[in-house]
Amino acid sequence: MNSQLKEFYDSLFENRFFDNKIYFSSLEMLSDNDIKKHFLEPINRNTCMYLYNVHNDNDIILGTKYNVIFDRNNPRIYQNVDCEINFVSLKKNDNIGIIPSGYGGIIRLKFKDEVPEITKVLMQDDKEKYDKNKHSFLYFTTQEVIDEILAELDKAENV
Repeated sequence: MNSQLKEFYDSLFENRFFDNKIYFSSLEMLSDNDIKKHFLEPINRNTCMYLYNVHNDNDIILGTKYNVIFDRNNPRIYQNVDCEINFVSLKKNDNIGIIPSGYGGIIRLKFKDEVPEITKVLMQDDKEKYDKNKHSFLYFTTQEVIDEILAELDKAENV
């Protein structure tokens, strides 16, 4: 990620921009081996994916819907999706319904159509090492939030 974009995101977080907004980010999806290791139900990989959530500034709640996905390295090229959280877990297969703010866990997203190609920038397995030339963070959010992010980005670029 270029340094200006990193400073932009750092500023958003410092100013609590994301507080009370619908979003979460991830850099890694679970492989079939990871799913077995965590005693999770197998999924149809065409319509579902398990993601690791390392930390979040808001609660992540079962049933939350997202209609935008974007790579943090290029927020202007976002993709419209229709997906919903249909499983959240703090520990192995506990599906508690919420991951409280500040905690990590596992999230399962179910897509109305199919899992988008953009998810290929995520690390695909626990054993894989992060490679900044190959991998990236993806943000899942709503159209309203991406519109606000892009407005803030425009302001930052015009300063």
